[in-house]
Amino acid sequence: MICVVASLCACSAQKAQKISMYDLKNAMAAATDKFSDMTYASSEDSDAENIFSNISDMSYSKVKAFCVYYATNGTGNADEIAVIQVKSKGDLSQARKALEAHLEKRKSLYSTYDKSQLKKLEGARIAVSSDCAALIVGDEADKISDAFQAYFKN
Repeated sequence: MICVVASLCACSAQKAQKISMYDLKNAMAAATDKFSDMTYASSEDSDAENIFSNISDMSYSKVKAFCVYYATNGTGNADEIAVIQVKSKGDLSQARKALEAHLEKRKSLYSTYDKSQLKKLEGARIAVSSDCAALIVGDEADKISDAFQAYFKN
């Protein structure tokens, strides 16, 4: 009986795995050559919590790691990859919802000053794999989403 309880506890812990956000971003970005000049920020930055607040209102205490890769000149280019890795898989749906909310804010913003990017935003993908949720905005969002999924299979 003790062995069964111990094994159930081990399975339910669902700790976050160690991944490199930088390598994940590179794998996703390599799926397309259509990104322009992009800027990278992550949980490794000194002001990480402040940066994270720009993509999510989720409590930063639930985040194991994150990255955001966005068009350096946002005017006229809505391209973005944002990934949130949660500490507990129980918070994965909250991370997904946070990225959905971020996407809606971006749609609202672009609808006021650059409607040419709305098609790209409408074609955005939100993907979930392992303990990560990703927002993918780009001309080839499907290819980038496939690369995200493939990263976790390797």
